[in-house]
Amino acid sequence: MLFRSDPLTGLFNRKYLEESIDKIVSQSKRSKIAYGILMVDIDYFKMINDTYGHDVGDEAIKVIAQTLVENTRESDIVVRFGGEEFIVLLYNCDSSYIKEIAEKIRINFASKKIKAGNGHFSKTISIGCSMFPEHGDTFWKCIKYADLALYEAKESGRNQVVIFHEELLHEENSLEANY
Repeated sequence: MLFRSDPLTGLFNRKYLEESIDKIVSQSKRSKIAYGILMVDIDYFKMINDTYGHDVGDEAIKVIAQTLVENTRESDIVVRFGGEEFIVLLYNCDSSYIKEIAEKIRINFASKKIKAGNGHFSKTISIGCSMFPEHGDTFWKCIKYADLALYEAKESGRNQVVIFHEELLHEENSLEANY
């Protein structure tokens, strides 16, 4: 477990996810159990580091990690994917539950106080969601779809939850065509 957890938050890290994904997928297919995938990102995170310093940025990361753990079940998997980005795998999930949990996480994080010197501040998060295997035939494709939904949440105002939908694929293709 030494290299499979994030030292700052104690959560699983990306390496854990990469090493475990095949087992998760085969269990999911064998049991016919769906996973909800949340891609979670702190809004304007760079501003925290630039304004308060990296130690306060680290505090914000700890607060979002704590919020994710507090609002998920023991059977769910919370991963620090990189920087201020997290992935949550919601075990045995459906489309109404994924929206409910994502909104609960979003609202609870916004109400948390992050310590900065003698004061406190609050931040918001954006969350992109997808369902495996409903939205894609591979887990990594569904993670990409959750990431597309996250991008949409950020582009359309932040501090919101967006569930993946097919139109996001067309938007991504038209963006790529412009480059």
